[in-house]
Amino acid sequence: MPDSSLILCDGCGQPASPEHIARRLQRLESTTRYRPIHLHTLLLGAVSPAKDAEFFYSPGEAHSGEAAHLFAAAGIAPENKNTDAMHSEFQRRGLFVTHVLECPLDAASGAATPESAVAERLAALFTRIRRSLKPKRIAFISGSLTPLISKFDSAQLGCELVVNQGHAFALDSSDLAALSVTVTRLRESLAVPAAR
Repeated sequence: MPDSSLILCDGCGQPASPEHIARRLQRLESTTRYRPIHLHTLLLGAVSPAKDAEFFYSPGEAHSGEAAHLFAAAGIAPENKNTDAMHSEFQRRGLFVTHVLECPLDAASGAATPESAVAERLAALFTRIRRSLKPKRIAFISGSLTPLISKFDSAQLGCELVVNQGHAFALDSSDLAALSVTVTRLRESLAVPAAR
């Protein structure tokens, strides 16, 4: 049972310990540094990765998992580039990564499932997209967002929704062959200009 004396995190809605808030602020600082002024494509995941190496805006030099797949989809090769140069190149292209839950899901949060925790945060996310982010396009990068795409469509967010044959680009897939195809399709989609 969550401690009722804890405050709720503004990035994920979970009860937040001082350690949770400290990690949230650290990740928020790294993320904000590379947010484009004119956001072309918002790459939206469901839940922020727990491992720093998989968190896209991690200042560490080694990226794996979701972060590595996103750099590959953007066509940014790590050879002879430090992390700052790679993030800056991503930013110049008007690309920005965020998640419905901006923090990793805490097992002690009390959420029945990750899907229910994500569904509970949609209204807050829609407000953030309309008022702050204002992207021209949203590309879904977590397979678990596929059943929620219709909610984004009906939310009238004022931007194009980019999908992979009606589904999210499942960069969280464990099927390596499918993942390779998905990264290629996302790269092709990022190369296409927005509709408006």
